[in-house]
Amino acid sequence: MNLNKIKSILPDFQMSHFNMFDTIIFLKWETTLDNNSWEEYTNLILGMTSPDNYKIFIEFVDVNSWRFHGSGKISGFYIKDMTVRGYENNSKYEVGDYEENEIEFYCSDVIIKSFERQ
Repeated sequence: MNLNKIKSILPDFQMSHFNMFDTIIFLKWETTLDNNSWEEYTNLILGMTSPDNYKIFIEFVDVNSWRFHGSGKISGFYIKDMTVRGYENNSKYEVGDYEENEIEFYCSDVIIKSFERQ
C-alpha cells in the first residue's frame, strides 16, 4: 500500500491513522480480469469522510470474506497488514471498523485513489 497521496497532505500519516474516517459516502463493486492469469477479481471502491473534513477514495483489490451491515456510520476505520503473519496473497490486508463491526473483509492490495481536504 502506497500512502504518498495522503502523506503529501498529512506528512505524519500512518496506517493506524485510518481511524480518522468514520462515514462511508460511496461504495462500488467492480469485477476486473487479470491480464496474466485470466482470473476475475472483485474490487471494492470505498469513499469515506472524516470529522476534520478529509475525504478519501480507496480501491481494495480482490476482496473476500466481505461483511457489511448498518448505516455506514462507523467509529473508526482500520487497515491491518497481515503479511507479517504469513497470510496468503489474496488476504494481505484485513479491513474493518473498530467497535460496531459494521464492515469487515480481506483483500490482496489497497490503492489510495484520492485524498483531499474538503
